[in-house]
Amino acid sequence: MDYTWDLHKEAERSDFAKRILRGEATKEEYTKYLYNLLAIYDPIEFSARRQGFFDNMPGVERLKPLYEDFLELDTGEQYQLVPSVIEYHDYLVKLANDPLRRHLIKAHVYVRHTGDLNGGQVLKRRVAHMSAGKMYDFENLDMLKENIKEMVTEDLGPEARLGFIYAIRMMRELGGE
Repeated sequence: MDYTWDLHKEAERSDFAKRILRGEATKEEYTKYLYNLLAIYDPIEFSARRQGFFDNMPGVERLKPLYEDFLELDTGEQYQLVPSVIEYHDYLVKLANDPLRRHLIKAHVYVRHTGDLNGGQVLKRRVAHMSAGKMYDFENLDMLKENIKEMVTEDLGPEARLGFIYAIRMMRELGGE
């Protein structure tokens, strides 16, 4: 979706994203990242599943493997959600419960899951020294990419931009920017 390309590139330029992409994130940093992702994926996948958006996408759901990756690294420490993730989670829950707008959850599926299907394959290699990276394992990679692409329409552009803005804010907060 060309509508989000500028924000996609901006997300990759945050210091935290750069550290992950270079394989320099610490185990603690990556665990905090996964913990925050859990709060994002839960409402997205709950809403998408309830609306039938995943019916033709077996294996696209990431919450379970994400949780497994988190547990693999969890030391029992108390982790905190960064402010943007708390705000985003609340927004997603409200969106999922709004009968006139809940279809917009597709834009958030696009932002998060397309990222996992594409860039996640690079991330899996970068975190291999500390995690199995199960959240980046897909059996039908090309089919899932195509099905998400077919689900996304241009009218979802503004909502997808919002998803990227929240992603950028999360990365900056996790990186202490």
